[in-house]
Amino acid sequence: MYNLKIAPALAVLACLALSPAQAADKATVYGKNLLQSINLPVQAVAEFNNAVANAKPGAVGVFDTLKDWKGAEFDATTKGNPYVMVVKVSGLAVADGNVLTRWQPGWTLDGDGTRSTLMTGLVKDGVKAGERVNLVGASAPMSFKDDRKIAPALGLQLATNVRIDSVQIEVWSGLGGSSFTSKLFAWSPLLVGLVFLGLFFWFRRG
Repeated sequence: MYNLKIAPALAVLACLALSPAQAADKATVYGKNLLQSINLPVQAVAEFNNAVANAKPGAVGVFDTLKDWKGAEFDATTKGNPYVMVVKVSGLAVADGNVLTRWQPGWTLDGDGTRSTLMTGLVKDGVKAGERVNLVGASAPMSFKDDRKIAPALGLQLATNVRIDSVQIEVWSGLGGSSFTSKLFAWSPLLVGLVFLGLFFWFRRG
């Protein structure tokens, strides 16, 4: 049984496992090999902005997107696990205040739909109108059981107080180092499940 001393530790591990975008600001922590670096077409960026402008308040749910983009397929191997998508967004603040964008990264699998993953919102507080804003985030790592073709997919869920003018995607594979943090993120899907299972049993005993 879990006791009062264990529960806080489990909660901390859960927060760490769910926040890979905040791990570090160096690109090397995202993976061992940079497989792709893609600047989204101007038309795709324009469609993101148009979708935001035409969105009705509250129209997008937690797992919904306003506009989706899909990249070209590439061969993903089990030896390359895990795979991480880095999203770099640049734009201009519309007014004084805070800027927030929320994205849903994922991988389109050959004949098996799209498998979405987690990424924290990209935020910058206290900006001035017309200020250049550069935001960077990373998806949770994802591993595949078999060699297969996959394609990066990115959906825009929310953008407030910003006019986006460029979006860049990087696809990384492999562990980005031998640090405890990078290993923790690589195992985050399993870790999250174990953590919440532990919390479930701990609360039940109360």
